[in-house]
Amino acid sequence: MLIKEFISETNKNQMIATLLKHYGVGRVKVKLKSMKDHAHYDVDSGVLELSTRYKTIKTRQIKEFLITIIHEINHAMDAKKYGWRKFKEMYEWEMNLQVQQGKDEYDDNKYEIKAEEFGQRGWKRWYNKFKKEGLF
Repeated sequence: MLIKEFISETNKNQMIATLLKHYGVGRVKVKLKSMKDHAHYDVDSGVLELSTRYKTIKTRQIKEFLITIIHEINHAMDAKKYGWRKFKEMYEWEMNLQVQQGKDEYDDNKYEIKAEEFGQRGWKRWYNKFKKEGLF
């Protein structure tokens, strides 16, 4: 059914706002940006940048979308917890450590691993909640 194939922008924004508020980072701004990645939390500006590929979301993309948003929210939570400057310093130190050890600065970064696990653990709960609310 074509009507249910896409999630409305209003419903997408409602899901994002609900997640940000629930995790205590409701003041984080969200903006669409053309980028290679699905999303990125810019610690310097406090903006969650969402790929333009998420401008419209198909219902089959919900799981990936939720994991991505929750992953980036975890970075925002760390920035709030430690302060953005301290978190940026900790994150970059971890990147350098991984490079020095011959590992990947992103894939082996403990903050990325933690954020990905957070997204993987949390998506299904929100999927069920948002589906029950009729947001998709």
